[in-house]
Amino acid sequence: MTIWIWPQPGNKAWKVISDYEKGVIRVYNEKGEIILEKRGLSRAVISIVEANFLSMVATKLSDHETDADISSTSKTMLYLDNPMYA
Repeated sequence: MTIWIWPQPGNKAWKVISDYEKGVIRVYNEKGEIILEKRGLSRAVISIVEANFLSMVATKLSDHETDADISSTSKTMLYLDNPMYA
C-alpha cells in the first residue's frame, strides 16, 4: 500500500492510496471522504498510474503502511505545505 499527497488549489491536499494487493486506488478529500475509488485493477495498471500520473502531480508519502498508520497519516496531511504550520 502506497500513500500519496496530491496538492489542490486553495491550500488543500488529497490523499491517494494505491494498493497492489487489493487492486484498488482510492482518492480522499481533505475531510477524509472517498471521492474516487477504482477497484479490480491489476498490478500493472496501478504501476502505470503511479509512474505516469501520481509521480507527476503528487508526493509519495510512504510505502507499505498498515491500516493503523493510515489514520495517523490523514491527520498530518492537512498540515503539509501550509505556511501556518511551518
